[in-house]
Amino acid sequence: MASPCPTHRHEIGMVRREFLQVGFSALAGLSSSTLLASPSRALSRPPRAKSMILVFLTGAPSHIDTFDMKPDAPEAIRGEFKPIATNVPGLSFCEHLPRLASMADRLAIVRSMSHTNLNHLNATHWVLTGQPQPGFFFDKIATRDDYPCYSATLNYVRPATDGVPTGVTLPTYLMEGPLTWPGQHAGFLGPRHDPWQIKQDPNRPGFKVEDLALPSGFTVERLQKRLELLGEMTGQREIVEASAAPDPLSDQRRQALSMLLSGKVARAFNLDKEDPRVRDRYGRHMFGQSLLLARRLVEAGVPIVQANMGQVQNWDTHHGNF
Repeated sequence: MASPCPTHRHEIGMVRREFLQVGFSALAGLSSSTLLASPSRALSRPPRAKSMILVFLTGAPSHIDTFDMKPDAPEAIRGEFKPIATNVPGLSFCEHLPRLASMADRLAIVRSMSHTNLNHLNATHWVLTGQPQPGFFFDKIATRDDYPCYSATLNYVRPATDGVPTGVTLPTYLMEGPLTWPGQHAGFLGPRHDPWQIKQDPNRPGFKVEDLALPSGFTVERLQKRLELLGEMTGQREIVEASAAPDPLSDQRRQALSMLLSGKVARAFNLDKEDPRVRDRYGRHMFGQSLLLARRLVEAGVPIVQANMGQVQNWDTHHGNF
């Protein structure tokens, strides 16, 4: 579709359409292999984007029923929903997306993205990492051989030092029975780079993240003093740790303590402090409150937040779609 606006060229010499076609992982030649091989060179140009919220609609909704209606296609190809005009001349959306259609000028619709996977798990890995799943086969679950998700790669390239996690995923893992969807963690980079995984429903009354809750009677100041005392009493802990088996949870514990002591991320989880009218606008359900929480986490400084719409297969109808 021809753009109603003049082509905008970025300072790196790419027009917006080219930027979108290249994709997140391969921008300016920065594939995962480039990023992991030379982190300092990969980010030699300071990034301008401060944060990203990845809204992941598992399943997923069909493009011919949402943003690419194909109204002139034969009946066997197009969907049953009707197209409506948007505020961009020549662009139409599905009749069930009127509010989104009214702000289409603020969106970039990508119609050139595709892959060859016919399986949800393999395809999810590709979307969430930018790479095909290593050694993939039908329903290959997540392993540490997988490529890292975007926040894990960012954490490897630019480790967090201020108690704010590089990535948060909410409100649940993508899994169905024994099948855990790949692409959700740091893969071969190891658990220390995994995004912070929230496992509670932010819409439930009294929602809180247990790892960020201080014991009754404790304050941040008191916890800080306890940690200082612990450090003085365990001056030889480096020797002990070197001789002991590695603790896979130690990094997560340190991250939880850092977030507790920094305070700003912990406060972002306190949805009760949000204006009730704002919470109503987002929707008083798990997905709506997850989107609200994602916004609050970005405001607290988290660079990448992924909000999943439930667990899996929300849009995977196969039949009886309408």
